[in-house]
Amino acid sequence: MVKLNKSLKQLSSGYLFQEVEKISLSINKKIKLINLGIGDINKPISKFFITHICKAAKTLQYEKTKRGYCNSQGENNLRRIIKKYCYKNLNISEDEIFISSGTKRDISSIQELFSKDAKIAICDPSYPVYLDSNIIAGRKNISLLKCLEKNNFLPLIPKKSYDLIYLCSPNNPTGVAFTKKELKKWVDYALKNKSVILFDGAYESFITDKNIIRSIYEIEKAKKVAIEFRSFSKMAGFTSLRLSYLIIPKSLKIENYSLSNLWKRLLDTKFGSVSYPIQQGGLAVYSKEGRAEVKKLISYYMTNASILRKGLEKLNFKTFGGKNSPYIWCKTLNNLSSWDFFNLILKNTNIITIPGRGFGKCGENFIRFSAFANITDIKLALKRLKKFLKNSF
Repeated sequence: MVKLNKSLKQLSSGYLFQEVEKISLSINKKIKLINLGIGDINKPISKFFITHICKAAKTLQYEKTKRGYCNSQGENNLRRIIKKYCYKNLNISEDEIFISSGTKRDISSIQELFSKDAKIAICDPSYPVYLDSNIIAGRKNISLLKCLEKNNFLPLIPKKSYDLIYLCSPNNPTGVAFTKKELKKWVDYALKNKSVILFDGAYESFITDKNIIRSIYEIEKAKKVAIEFRSFSKMAGFTSLRLSYLIIPKSLKIENYSLSNLWKRLLDTKFGSVSYPIQQGGLAVYSKEGRAEVKKLISYYMTNASILRKGLEKLNFKTFGGKNSPYIWCKTLNNLSSWDFFNLILKNTNIITIPGRGFGKCGENFIRFSAFANITDIKLALKRLKKFLKNSF
């Protein structure tokens, strides 16, 4: 008789963001529901990008310009332009860049390159996919690195040796980012312990502080120990299009095997290629006009983040993030639990947030606000919160 993968039973009953959505659907719709929890885009995709995608799609209908499967590693011209604009002077080659259909897919699949008994270190709180994907794979040796307020929500270098280390900067959910000095400690740790750092840079484009590192490869010898992930989703609003990439340096080897070559082999077997029109949309992102569109979009969301963060602080919330990230991490009031405070706000203001406990035990007594919203909605949400808090706290 066929049996289930027992590891699936160890997952929480529902995925965090779908659970929040399900609860939100039960709220009274007579009052406008304001979503300040979601990490999805609010603005439509730039017409400039859509034009290029549609133009590329139309070429597929003609005999002379039709195309079949694309290279599983991605179009050469897209990888070439990513190297030029994102990794200039960092000695990253085109064949170390892999185009993909979403960072979530890569983050959840990358652990397949490593043995089942690998010792895993995951920050707490952090993006749920890091932990869930390892649980599904049946891994047992998983440790959580506490990211506490007293340490600015950054993990401390452990005394114990780990094989795989998940780091995210700017972090989701806390919005806190690593300086070069702080991240160098982790590179040194990985070099010493022969570890691999899985560096999630999905929110890199939101960094405004010059002291915050954008790529882990800005650190000497990081190419020997780190894999970097980046996304077009938030940067260019491609959440519905699914486009991303990761870097696996040729110098990163395990047991004399190139991880870059092994990842290419895995791609050829499991995923194939990203659609040609979508990759052409990605190519347009790095044109002069495309970079201007991205700059405008990022500016819009970071202006939202600034207004939201300052507004919450005026309401006596203790906030973190929101300066190099579209997320604001807030302490709950009266030391309420994350879910209790989430439900209290939702019930009384029709505002959706994300309970910090959903990102890990160390997220308890915190909630996450997102700046991926219309500025009018953000201002209205702050007015509702002010009225509610005045009458209730």
